[in-house]
Amino acid sequence: MKIVKNITEFYHSLVNDEKLLRLLYYMPKDQHDDHDPLDGLKMDVSQLPEKDSILNNLIVIGDKTSDLASETNICRICLYTGPRMPQKNDLPQLTDNPYSSTQQYVFDIYTPISVNTIDFRLDWLGEALNEVLFQEDVEEFGDLRFHSGLPITNTPKGFVGYRWIYIMPSGQQPMGFRS
Repeated sequence: MKIVKNITEFYHSLVNDEKLLRLLYYMPKDQHDDHDPLDGLKMDVSQLPEKDSILNNLIVIGDKTSDLASETNICRICLYTGPRMPQKNDLPQLTDNPYSSTQQYVFDIYTPISVNTIDFRLDWLGEALNEVLFQEDVEEFGDLRFHSGLPITNTPKGFVGYRWIYIMPSGQQPMGFRS
């Protein structure tokens, strides 16, 4: 099992992706604000003086939304582990493999409704998340597979959310009797 290693690598990949950070941080002011969050004239989020504080609010390990409010005016990705299930065998005469399992990794994206209605930010962030997780040069996520996605219905007031779930198989060595 490499759950801590995987969560750590996911986190570092997200906080080091400037496109994702810009989409999470730079919000349009109103319907007439056509400033692109990816505009090269905007400062990189990773270069802002208060970047540590900003990153701690944009990408959070765990399902933390209690501090999100309409006036917050940021988007957020919450990253945490979901259910872990033993891998099933397809043949009825075989039992499930107790040394192999599938771990779910959950990425909840929250966006202010006011921003989402301007530029579909929730969907834009979902696309950017997939780009980060499935980059060809990121070998550590090689076994990662998309599992499912669904709207989050119990979002903080003034927010919309979408849950992206990915799975990764993992094995463990049998413990017990050794000769």
